[in-house]
Amino acid sequence: MDLFTNALGLTLLYVALLAIGIIYAVIILIGGGFGGVEAPGAPDLDISGGPDSPESSIPSLSPATVASFVTAFGAFGLIAMGLLNVTPGGSLVWAAGGGVVVAAIAHFALGYFLIAPQGSSEVKFKDILGAVGEVSTPIPADSVGAVTLVAQGGRVSYPAKSLSGSAIARGTTVVVDQVIGGVVVVRPQS
Repeated sequence: MDLFTNALGLTLLYVALLAIGIIYAVIILIGGGFGGVEAPGAPDLDISGGPDSPESSIPSLSPATVASFVTAFGAFGLIAMGLLNVTPGGSLVWAAGGGVVVAAIAHFALGYFLIAPQGSSEVKFKDILGAVGEVSTPIPADSVGAVTLVAQGGRVSYPAKSLSGSAIARGTTVVVDQVIGGVVVVRPQS
């Protein structure tokens, strides 16, 4: 406990944490230039769901957030003791407060600048409800055919059933009414 009441011990702790944070940042910076090579602890972000999806997020305790906290903790501790002449206990408060603020800023900045702008070409079923398409494989009565439509800027095909249960010929323009288990239920466009 003497380490936390001793100004020299705290200064050494702050310098060590600041150095660890800077070294980590340099490793990430250099490692990022190697493309497929990941630096130790580099965040593995899954952005497959798009910016509005719950799968697309940065965990609160990501390596980048923790590294930001550690670096800021050391920097704010040194600033409090060296420039503000705060007591060793007060410097811990400054260091912790500064670390939390910088980590929160880093967390939200990563989410806003790196994750949110990334879109997805994944077509969600809710996006195709009411869409107009064309029967590409005839839909037999009470069976499955196929429908092709434009979604997310590209042509996609789905297995399709007739809403009324009657056959729909190839080339017929249809409207998607619902999606059941990955099969679109369509009706001829009136």
